[in-house]
Amino acid sequence: MSSLKITCLEKVKYNKVVIWGYPLYSHTHSYVHYGYHQAFKSLGYDTYWFHDDEYPEDFDFSNTLFIGEGFADKNLPINDSSAYFIMYCPSPIKYQEAERYIDVRTVGVGIKDHIYDYSLDKDIATKVGPGCYFEAKTGGKVQIKNQYHDYEMSSYDKLYISWATNLLPDEIDFDSMTLPRKSIVHYCGTVSNSGVCENYSQVLPFAEECAKHHIQFAVNDPWQNPLPFEEVMRRIQESVLAPDIRGPEHLRTRVVTCRVFKNISYGHLGLTNSEEIFNEMDGNCIYNKDTRQLFYDGVENVDNFDLIKNGMQYVKENHTYINRAQSLLSVL
Repeated sequence: MSSLKITCLEKVKYNKVVIWGYPLYSHTHSYVHYGYHQAFKSLGYDTYWFHDDEYPEDFDFSNTLFIGEGFADKNLPINDSSAYFIMYCPSPIKYQEAERYIDVRTVGVGIKDHIYDYSLDKDIATKVGPGCYFEAKTGGKVQIKNQYHDYEMSSYDKLYISWATNLLPDEIDFDSMTLPRKSIVHYCGTVSNSGVCENYSQVLPFAEECAKHHIQFAVNDPWQNPLPFEEVMRRIQESVLAPDIRGPEHLRTRVVTCRVFKNISYGHLGLTNSEEIFNEMDGNCIYNKDTRQLFYDGVENVDNFDLIKNGMQYVKENHTYINRAQSLLSVL
């Protein structure tokens, strides 16, 4: 791993990494920041984590690789010697004096929300790592138009990225495949019955089949009750099944989120109703668009340790934040 650091630092001038964003467990995006923080530390980089309300006044922020989020960057220092990977940024013009600005977006098509209106064309973008695609700036002008701003500015680089498991590769324990399970499914994620994040219609059939077989379906919403990573992993590992169920909007936009990678890395069979996630896993999981039938597919394969092992190995090699960190470095 140290050789990777040396290779990268020979090519780029940035001598440290600063994660600038939400304190851990204060916002769901803090889980992403945690992943990057652990990955860059593991790769041997001097890595720091600050946020708008707590940061050193006398820190040298020059020649820094910054990773941030556009609603948590009020006090993020901007200079002309650093690179900025910023996700969910409503006003990228604030970074026009930076040496490098890369707008970080989720992989997806037909994305239209309060910030963005775009579709990733994988035939045009350059794949820079598993679940990651890069579009270089064109040199022309682009229109920034969202719920917050409407102006024109010079074009900028774009990185489309999927999130990953919070575990580092050497933390993925294949013995967790055979841990004892209980008659419960812990669903550690939001279940919503309205809006663009509505997924209740997809979760309910799976939960109903659980009830028919005397399996408790227990939901913990991370927005209402954020849990430490260790507790989430404990709950998932004691579950008899660990599905990742996407709502209609995520299915339409083909978004790939982190839950399936986490569940698999914790020692579980991957279960999803998203064909895009199934493809991203290269088939090393179970897919069924019918979530009622997905329950029975999971029960049938709950002891399919070859498939579980293959899924864990695939996540270990492709979907940790080590992979994502390497993708960020590759565009520099």
